[in-house]
Amino acid sequence: LQVYLLRLACGKKGPLPNSLSELTSQLSQLGIMPSWAEDLVSRQPQMFQATFKRIFKQTVDKDNVSEFWNASPDLLGENDGNLAAMNSRYLSDFEELCLLGKGGFGHVVLCKNKLDGRRYAMKKVKLKDENPSDKILREVATLSRLQHQHVVRYYQAWFETAAGGSSGTPYGEESEISSSWVDTAGSSSNDVNTVSTFLYIQMEYCPRTLREVFDTRSVLDKELTWGIFRQIVEGLSHIHGQGIIHRDLTPSNIFFDTRNDVKIGDFGLAKFADLQNPDQDHRVPVKFEANVKSLEGTGQVGTYFYRAPEIEQAWPHIDEKVDMYSLGVILFELWHPFSTGMERYVTLNELKQQNILPSNWAAKFPHQAALVHLLVSPHPQDRPSARDVLQSELLPPRMEDKALKDILRTIHSADNTFVFDQVIAALFDEEKLASKTDNEANLSIGDLDHLTPKWLTAQELVIGLTKDVFTRHGARKFRSPSMTVASDVKTSNRSAVKVINSSGTMFELRYDTRLLFARWVVLNQSTSWKRYEISHTYRKGVGYRAPKEYLQGDFDIIGGYRALAEAEVIKAAADIISRVSSTETCELRLNHLEILDTIWSWSGVTRQQRKNVAQILGTMTFLRPQSADRKARWVFVRSVLLQGLHLSEAVVDRLQTAERRFTGNADEVLARLRGALSNSPSSIEAIEELSRLLSYLRNWRVEMLLTVDVFIVPSDYYFNAAYFQIYFPRTSYPGAQGMLLAVGGRYDLLLEHLAKDYGVHTPPGAVGLTIALQKLIHIAMKDSKNETEPAEVLVCCRGGGGLLKERMELADELWSANVKADFVCAIAPSLTEQYEYAHDNGIKVLVIITESGLSQGVVTVVYFLLFPKPNLFGVLCRFAI
Repeated sequence: LQVYLLRLACGKKGPLPNSLSELTSQLSQLGIMPSWAEDLVSRQPQMFQATFKRIFKQTVDKDNVSEFWNASPDLLGENDGNLAAMNSRYLSDFEELCLLGKGGFGHVVLCKNKLDGRRYAMKKVKLKDENPSDKILREVATLSRLQHQHVVRYYQAWFETAAGGSSGTPYGEESEISSSWVDTAGSSSNDVNTVSTFLYIQMEYCPRTLREVFDTRSVLDKELTWGIFRQIVEGLSHIHGQGIIHRDLTPSNIFFDTRNDVKIGDFGLAKFADLQNPDQDHRVPVKFEANVKSLEGTGQVGTYFYRAPEIEQAWPHIDEKVDMYSLGVILFELWHPFSTGMERYVTLNELKQQNILPSNWAAKFPHQAALVHLLVSPHPQDRPSARDVLQSELLPPRMEDKALKDILRTIHSADNTFVFDQVIAALFDEEKLASKTDNEANLSIGDLDHLTPKWLTAQELVIGLTKDVFTRHGARKFRSPSMTVASDVKTSNRSAVKVINSSGTMFELRYDTRLLFARWVVLNQSTSWKRYEISHTYRKGVGYRAPKEYLQGDFDIIGGYRALAEAEVIKAAADIISRVSSTETCELRLNHLEILDTIWSWSGVTRQQRKNVAQILGTMTFLRPQSADRKARWVFVRSVLLQGLHLSEAVVDRLQTAERRFTGNADEVLARLRGALSNSPSSIEAIEELSRLLSYLRNWRVEMLLTVDVFIVPSDYYFNAAYFQIYFPRTSYPGAQGMLLAVGGRYDLLLEHLAKDYGVHTPPGAVGLTIALQKLIHIAMKDSKNETEPAEVLVCCRGGGGLLKERMELADELWSANVKADFVCAIAPSLTEQYEYAHDNGIKVLVIITESGLSQGVVTVVYFLLFPKPNLFGVLCRFAI
């Protein structure tokens, strides 16, 4: 009602026209108007009238006062948009000049900012959900981080709501970030009661595209062409460095600004992924239309020639190499003008289907042809990265490049450290670093989720029970250093975090605890040892983000009988998981490197092919063996093996036979393997080792679903014999697959190599377990029994100036009696404040003391609801007396 009266007063014909927003803001600050009412006025004014009439329907229908209830505030008048403009940041700050483009999801318009007078491209996205998710906000933030001279600048983004799906402009909506949260369905214009949420993205305006340059150029300028290509590669290198895969790199999405500098834009199909962990994309259709309906079409048709084979074949795991394929086609078009559309279609189709370049052109431009062939290789691993291209000899150097190489050559000179010291000093310039970190200060705000009380409580619980289980098995604590000098290049992982100090020394954050422990074992010549370690490991962050931190628990056994030691580490993992969640049955998947090698050989997969084949098979091995989902996935895997890796039908048939016969129930699979591999002594020995392992697990009553999967590969390079994976079921998510919770295996060969390097005796074998405690914490948070109880009692006061001394004394008495107690940390809190504090913190018992009550030895105890009540009688009697 308050809002209704304000709308009447601030209407166009009211006493305070156009003052609604300012008045509601002032009333809210004074505490007169609740925040939800202010929100209704400022953000959803179109919805107010319908809501108001629904609430006051009976009153509105009364004839004698209906004129008042049906009065119109007349804010808009006839065909007037003042209300929309007043409540729309877009309409109030920008003036639309013309339509730049319109697609399947909406539009982009050229706008002029009314404040600075500059022109911008404005893209508007209609979202599926009325409430923007964290994912949208992260993706928009990622786009805003792309601050590079060859990437379209994203200035700002914001959300607005509108009734009836109207945007306030005559155009539709278009996706800019991720189609998974964009509403592509048209909304009914008659549905005035629906509220739509729109995302506005303010971008740099670029008047031309590379496609327009292709269509209008008449002379091929070699220096200019190389310059354009270099700028595209530099922009792409920056994009990939931020963990973004463009996925739709075409001449139409490469722009030129008013200074004719290249700008990569239009991230409508972009994937925001950590490039260290290849993206699994379920939004790519399984099959694309191969026939091109139009030579210059849009959408899938327009990007047909630029799509990498792995996208055509719908690989679920893709990386930045899909953009490099598109870059290769663009490079070819840069150096090969076409006179007709048909010539372009025929030539690019030959390049895509047969990887053939025109012979005359290749002879005329050999360097360009060589680079094109590298970029459009059908195998992603054979394509260079954007950084590789910039460093390639096939790309003509710039003057700056020559100067940089001279500096780098001088830096690496052991005799001259002057230049090196200057470079390091420049890198650690505090003023430059401060200006850079100011821009990136809010990038890791999502990491604060792990600082919530619930998370910290679950973390404390998981760490405590993990330590308890490990020590019960006789393991002793081992602590690896969190940072070491980065000296071992061979064992360094590409996703390890490397840092450099002001002296120029490079360090590496803890990537793995087992390698350091193995070195310690070899140097100390330990023959029998059980160790555990609970530590954080680190992986590279994406772009400017801080390194990722993972909490893990490691348990290792040096020496002992092989299968028995392997069973013990699995038993420890089972005990930890069951103590966190006793209601779910995990799945243990076993394999042996000797068995895997034999299966590769039997199938006809060569050593050169095994890594790629394992990667493709890995798209289904995360599914449970013999499950319906995994069987359905094989159809896709088979097509990729045949078309993508060009394996023969016979090899793929044998792989499919192995998948059908040698994955599933552990006892049944091992029996089949004994029969199939009877002529291989090493394989039979491996099978017997797994059989003994299963027997020991049953002796220990390990309650897991026991399976063998001959296609799972070791999780770490040093696991060289038996290895395993433990999956936790996600029954709370329909259709979801299991979560990989722990991995482990034997690493005898690692100890042997280290002993050889150090010139000492080889210790006996070793087996290790790594359990992802980070994931266990998430599981613990969902289990209510793991939640820490709040304080049982709140010590309160009424009157007496707050009775702070008495409250402190009573709280101390309760703590001494082992009662969880709390009090409001204020000198003289009101009783209302104390009641609210108890409600907010889940405290169910209030002990209220008053000045008059204390003089009579009386305290008041208030219980909320029915629950186990703490025994306070003795404590309160002693205090009162």
